[in-house]
Amino acid sequence: MKPLRNFLGRLGLLLLGALLPLLALELGVRWLHLAPPPEPNPAIWQPHPLLSWWHIPYSGGLFHSQYNEFEAEVRINARSLRDREIGYDNPAGALRVLSLADSFGEALQVNLEQTYHKQLEDLLADSLGRPVEVINGGVGGWGTDQEAIFYVAEGFRYEPKIVLLAFFVRNDTVNNYGPLEIASTGGSQQKEFFSLSPSGELVPPAVREESQAEAEYVSNNSQPQPSTQPDHRPLLLPLADSLWNGSALYRLTVPYLRDIPPVVQKLGSSGILGGEGVVRAGHPTTPVHFFVYQSPPEAQFEAAWALTEAIIKRLRDEVENHGARLAMVIIGAPEQVYPLEGERMLAANPGLQGLTLDLELPNRRLNDFLTAERIPHLDLLPVFRQAAADPNTLPLHFRHDGHWTVAGHRLAAEAIHEFLQKELSSSLN
Repeated sequence: MKPLRNFLGRLGLLLLGALLPLLALELGVRWLHLAPPPEPNPAIWQPHPLLSWWHIPYSGGLFHSQYNEFEAEVRINARSLRDREIGYDNPAGALRVLSLADSFGEALQVNLEQTYHKQLEDLLADSLGRPVEVINGGVGGWGTDQEAIFYVAEGFRYEPKIVLLAFFVRNDTVNNYGPLEIASTGGSQQKEFFSLSPSGELVPPAVREESQAEAEYVSNNSQPQPSTQPDHRPLLLPLADSLWNGSALYRLTVPYLRDIPPVVQKLGSSGILGGEGVVRAGHPTTPVHFFVYQSPPEAQFEAAWALTEAIIKRLRDEVENHGARLAMVIIGAPEQVYPLEGERMLAANPGLQGLTLDLELPNRRLNDFLTAERIPHLDLLPVFRQAAADPNTLPLHFRHDGHWTVAGHRLAAEAIHEFLQKELSSSLN
């Protein structure tokens, strides 16, 4: 009996020795407010039969980063835009610019007045000496296809003089092309897709029944896109949910663990890394969108580019049919802007190693296409690279989230303002 008591006593001391440091860390994280709050971000997206997902009117609240990098107030207006209330009518006779974009335009990381849309609005109003409204049509996760559909179905009603289409080079091409987009989400189809006929004609996507869109859409706390769902509830997911609600130390560490592919592949499916970890475990080990840098492009990316270019041309024609001008802004990714981020991308994705990568390839291709089609465009990559090289420049991207900081939005607004004055001065009057 005595040996058993000795064993249990030693086991208790070992457990206490292990738990006390964890308890100390938990208290320290709480005291220093290092972890994000346990409450999920507000639900602001809902299924949509035409756009696949769109904002919920009058929704919103306080958004925060799972890495505790930012906190921003987000409100959706009556017409499902992340903007102040703006009607179709224009009683003030303001110059209207409709901005189409994905999550860089939705900009959940900063307050509305800090977005490039509203900073551009102020810059244009000051330089032109007249009322200006830059309308934010950005929705997280949208591709160029959904942005084009939005313009045809809704955006033209605001009667903009300029339609400003933002293109994020890392994933917009993938978002537009069904086989690549479905592969990137581990087999989950989030929307219907445009296609090209054998003769090269653009074929529009099918319109979903509302019930079908609802059934195929599953929102999560960090992004509007539907997510791949497991066939069964992972065993440790209830424990992970309890830890997220009760432990600041867990909330601090788990987001970083979910960014390590080998950890996600080994532990994600168990549920211990939370629901997002389960989803990521079902995705490809190397994210599909990084292969946009492969040179020469694989056949599927060639097809994706051809489809993307056809969508842009169709949007250009639609915009011009309404008496307006289309202009494009090319948004570079952090791995293009910062050499260190490019090295981290390679280190975290062994599947890219050994391939010939050209981080400027998508920009050159898009610039050449837009020049040939005489579509005014601004490539922000050189602008951001030059600013980032200056040690006095404030951070332009959030380190983990990857979207623009307030300084990044300001830099973009200033560059777009200068570009519009130079290239589209006739449309500004």
